[in-house]
Amino acid sequence: MRYSRQEIMIGKDSQKLLSKKKVAIVGLGATGSSSAELLTRAGVSNLVLIDRDYIEESNLQRQHLFIEKDIGKSKAIVIKKHLKKINSKVNIAEYFDNLDKKNIDILNDSDLILDCTDNLSARFLINEYSIVKNIPWIYSAVIRNSGYIFNSIPKKICFKCFMKDNEASETCESSGVMNSASTLVSSIQVSEAIKILLNKKYEENLLFINLEKNILDKIKVKKNKNCNACNNEFQYLTGKKEKKIISFCGKDIYLIYGKFDYDKLKIKYKGRKISEKSFIYKDITFFKDKVMISAKTKKEALKIYSKYVEN
Repeated sequence: MRYSRQEIMIGKDSQKLLSKKKVAIVGLGATGSSSAELLTRAGVSNLVLIDRDYIEESNLQRQHLFIEKDIGKSKAIVIKKHLKKINSKVNIAEYFDNLDKKNIDILNDSDLILDCTDNLSARFLINEYSIVKNIPWIYSAVIRNSGYIFNSIPKKICFKCFMKDNEASETCESSGVMNSASTLVSSIQVSEAIKILLNKKYEENLLFINLEKNILDKIKVKKNKNCNACNNEFQYLTGKKEKKIISFCGKDIYLIYGKFDYDKLKIKYKGRKISEKSFIYKDITFFKDKVMISAKTKKEALKIYSKYVEN
């Protein structure tokens, strides 16, 4: 049997319960792709995969499911194909898109959300949504040879209780990342996920790992009485903190939100279809309400947007 070794540990009833659970994974880079694979192999039969990025050669160093032939393709679409080869019975809904307040309801009926993103805005958005919908989520972050994991459970300590609202100065592109670090963080994240899905005791502290010094620390965090999210003052779900132009993880890529006739531009440019709701033309990826542009600077990105979208 496929799960015989695992059933020795958790029991057949727990294995059946896992097969009924639905997990959403936001971000399909090193951590997200590994977590998706581990959950699939563990018998979680329903997955929602969200990522707006393409596979690059530099991803192959640490993102296990990708091979050289995948370069240039959508991470969400490629991962679905690879996971189906691992387990043909897994149900996967993939979204080649950027998670935002307009489409976040794709997480609605999930039993658990795994954060494997590369920016705080997405995490704060997930945090607020989990409070509103009463869905637990697991934060994860990796840089160089260090990482963090935290189980954010509704009505308990939330992510915003201890995390300040400012973007990190370091990124994978600027500081690097070891594949062993992202793999370890993913393993811990999935281990905690299975505990939560099976209603077992989970880790309540913020976990910190450092592979250079072989450190695993538990950092005690406290509930913040003045936390905006816990007091239902939602800044990301309401759009108060929404940005019209977003840059990602040190890359020369800008996401620009705007109003335009998507169908008209699709006909005009005859671009390469990526998904049912997106296509690519030159270095521009068009979505229904936004575009992703490769550019060296914000000014250059806006110039390209004006030329190919507004005009």
